Formats: sequence, C-alpha cells, structure tokens
Amino acid sequence: MVRSYLTRRADGPAVPRYSLLALVLGLGGCAQMPWPRMEWPWPALASGSPPDITMQPPAGSREVDPRLGITLRAQGGTRLERVEIHDGEDKPVSGAMKGDEYVVTPPLQFGSRYRVSAAGRSAAGEPITREFDFTTLAVPRLDGGTLRPIGPDNAVALSFDRAVGRLDVRGDLKAKVEPDTERRTFRIVVDGYTKGRTIPVEVQWETPNGVPLPPLALQLTSAPPLNADLSLQGQTNLGLALPVELRFAEPIVDREQVPAALRVQTAAGEPVDGRWQWLGAQRLRFTPKPQWPATSSIEVRAEPGRIRSVKGATNTAVLLGSFQTGADRKIVVYLDSQRLSAIENGQIVKTIKVSTGKPATPTVTGSYYIYARYPRKTMRSQAKPGEPGHYVVENVPYAQYFHADYALHGAWWHNGFGRPASHGCVNIPTRTNNRRWPKAPEEAGWLYDWAALGVPVTVQRSASR
Repeated sequence: MVRSYLTRRADGPAVPRYSLLALVLGLGGCAQMPWPRMEWPWPALASGSPPDITMQPPAGSREVDPRLGITLRAQGGTRLERVEIHDGEDKPVSGAMKGDEYVVTPPLQFGSRYRVSAAGRSAAGEPITREFDFTTLAVPRLDGGTLRPIGPDNAVALSFDRAVGRLDVRGDLKAKVEPDTERRTFRIVVDGYTKGRTIPVEVQWETPNGVPLPPLALQLTSAPPLNADLSLQGQTNLGLALPVELRFAEPIVDREQVPAALRVQTAAGEPVDGRWQWLGAQRLRFTPKPQWPATSSIEVRAEPGRIRSVKGATNTAVLLGSFQTGADRKIVVYLDSQRLSAIENGQIVKTIKVSTGKPATPTVTGSYYIYARYPRKTMRSQAKPGEPGHYVVENVPYAQYFHADYALHGAWWHNGFGRPASHGCVNIPTRTNNRRWPKAPEEAGWLYDWAALGVPVTVQRSASR
C-alpha cells in the first residue's frame, strides 16, 4: 500500500513525504492524451467554516471527467496527515501537496472507481477521517472486435453501448461518418483504399458533452479484387451462335444492375447486341442477337468498381477477356430428304446424305448450336441394361453435340444413309473404324474439320419448313 505522509518541517509549513514506490508509480496506467489544464470549481467558504476534509469530485459522483483529477482540501484550520487513493484495480495513486490541498493531476483512468481515504487533525488537535469514492466516465464499449471487414456497400458499422459525440476516422483512406439518431451506431463509408489489404485507422472521438476519449485503433479489411473467368477466353474460329459466360469468383450482390456495367464489343469498339441472363449467383451468360459478327475479335469489358460480391470485393479489370469468331457458317438438316447442308457465307458448300431418328426415336427440330465436340466419344443410351433401347457404342467418331444428347456424328455400323436409322442423332458416313464399308466417304470427318463450337445447327422437316 502506498501512503502519502504529511510532516511539518521545523522551519516551514507542512510538506508531503512519499515513498519511493509512489514516486515511481505516479499515474501509471492512465491514458496518455493531450489534456487541457482544468480545475475543479470550489464553492466559496464562509468565514469560520468548521474543520473538515473535502474532496472534488464530490463523494459518490458518477461519470466524472478524467481530465479534472482529484483534489482534497483541508479547511477550517485542519492539517492533512494521510491520504490514500486506489483505482478500480486496487492500484495506488499518488499526488502532491499544494498549500492546504492534496492534488492528483489528471488524467485519471476512464471507467474506474476510485476510493479515497484521508486523515488529519483540527487546529485543536482533534482527529478527522474521511472516506470518499467516485467513478470516472467510462469509454463507450464497441460491439465486436477491432478487426472490421469493409462491406459490399463500402461501409463499416460501429455500434457502442452508449451515445457518442463527435467521431472521426483517420487513416490511409477517405471516410464519411453517418451516425444514427441516438448516436450509438455509426456507418463509416470509406473510399480511396487499396483492395485486398488491411488498413489501420484511428477513431478520434468524444463523449456527447465533449470529453475527449482515448483513440480507438481499428483494422479495416478489404476483400481482394473481384475476378471473373470468361468461358471463351482466348478461343479462335468460333461459330456465331455460341453464348459466352462470365463466372465470378464469388456470389454477386445487386445482380440486376451488373449488365449495365458490362459492354460486349468488337476490338474496333462496335457494340454487339444480345441478352444477359443469370444462371445462378456467380454465372452470367450473354447470348448474341441475332449472332456474333463473323471473323471478328470480341471483347467483354466492365466498368471498374461497378460489380460487387457478397464479401465486398469489386471488379478492377476493365477488359475481362476476348475471343475470335470464324466465318459465317451454319448447318441445316432436312428430315424429309435426309440431307445435311453445310452453308458458308450464304452459299451451300457441301450436301451430305445422313440418317436421322427413326419414328420411335425422332430427331428434335429447331434452332441450336454446337456446344461440345469430341474426335472420339463413347455413347450410352438413357435406358439401362436389359431395357428396350439400351446401347453402348464406343469410339463414335467426330461427335458434335447440338442439343442435350443429340449429336452429329460418324456411323460405321450401318450404310443406310438417306433414310431414318438412328436413336435421334444425325448419323453421317465415315471411314473411321469402318471395317464393313472401308471405302465409305469421310463426310463426318470433313464436317468436323469445317465446323466449330458455336456453329448454328437447324433441324427442320423440309426445305420449306
């Protein structure tokens, strides 16, 4: 326990004598802040006041301003002999005699209960003892930790257990403070920061009545830049009907606003008409209308910062990707004549005998595009072994799928081209794996080399539809 003993020198007034520990401790543990010089207002004493020991702040005070310190006064001829002061952690606090006052210089600790014990004697030698206590102003408690993610709205929310006065945020960013009406919750809107890093900031704040509070250190975390993969990135010689997809690294918020931030254009800057469609929270598809321009370089661009993920990441890249289209080619299958026409730039370059689906397993009709291609493919029916229609055919050459399980492909197991013979696919003559008809024309291989992903495929009943 640290005690301040007051002794009187033979040649002068009473002066304080302190233990060495008291001098070392001083105001240890108190927040070190720039404090203005403040003094307690003392009531005027009437002449002839009785002997007593009084204190500012008054005993039992709550929410005491830590900038004011502690002052004990001996009045009415009283001489202070002992002062003991302890903070809320039961640590001793020392002060100094100034005339007939014992003073603990500020700042005090925030949110601490101080206990004061004082003893002295009146001019008549009668002992006087006093016990006081008071509580200093508490620092508002922040809900949650000091590591705060920057949200998708570029904002951080701070909530406290009591009202706060002025609040500013200082750091390597721009911050706009938006308090609620009770000034207990603050929305901090930030800008001008680097994505994917942790930004240290300092909150400088006050109580509602203007008492400065100890600075609050926060760490604001920002999500890394939002990345997106382009499904056709770097591909060349693509057909003109193939949609392109963007797959974002994280689910996207405000998805309906994203297409307005995107631009699909040629390398020369000509916009491409089409329709955007979300295929979930992370996939966005663009379908050109009516089709891509032929032999063109296509770019997908985005306005930086306009697309945001649920974790707060935003896009930074302007060019998301590019690809190249080939010639204006399309395939038309006529069911009535069992013929396939390969058309380039509006001209038929080849007509091939084919076999489409039998009456029980017809070929679908409509407008499609080649969405997958395999030089060799094992084809299986949906029917299970033992069920009608079950089959497994390995090494089917030059398969080009245009709708679900329907494909254009070579068929070496029959030679009846020109009439329906398949389970729904479009069979095309091939020499590959063809031991029974080794001199069959390699029409399937030619079509595979001529076509590409995205080439339109139309299946119609007749030339006149």
